[in-house]
Amino acid sequence: MQTLLLTILALVAVPQAPQAIDGAAMFEQGRAYEDFLGAADARVEVWQSNTRRSRPPVALVDRLKKASDGLRFVVVAVAACSDSVHTVPYVAALAREAGVPLRIVDASIGRPIQNAFKTPDGRGATPTVAILRGDTVVGAWVERPGALQTWMLGPGSVLSQSERLDRKFGWYEWDRGESTVTELVELVERLR
Repeated sequence: MQTLLLTILALVAVPQAPQAIDGAAMFEQGRAYEDFLGAADARVEVWQSNTRRSRPPVALVDRLKKASDGLRFVVVAVAACSDSVHTVPYVAALAREAGVPLRIVDASIGRPIQNAFKTPDGRGATPTVAILRGDTVVGAWVERPGALQTWMLGPGSVLSQSERLDRKFGWYEWDRGESTVTELVELVERLR
């Protein structure tokens, strides 16, 4: 199980397909988180609730600040995505607290990012958090935290869709973004 988790985490650090990505153009086309939130047309209550309670640990904010030279995030997300609503508010709060510029794009703009950074089972997914140094995409955090991804692809895969989603949402409610922001900071530090 530990090996599978490490493999999943390693996969999000390196593009899986060589492709030129215009990080600067995507960033410029993106929306600020507050604008994205104001325009959300699905899962509105969950977006608002998770945004209100997003308080990144000070230690993680400090670590991200230390690794943030030239750093920007482009997040590929859609309001209806259950993984986006449970991770992006926490990523946005972390970025805001650390002074890292963040923009959100939809899949029509972010498709090159999704094509370059896929889930362990080969899908382009939302959310995908592209990590830019200057204008260059140097890595990405994809879809959901490693522990949840491992469970979804392993033991959770044998459950009914309904039970699997109930457990996934319960896990997100329990975790409250902690795993997401921890993994993102660790990835940024490795990509320095």
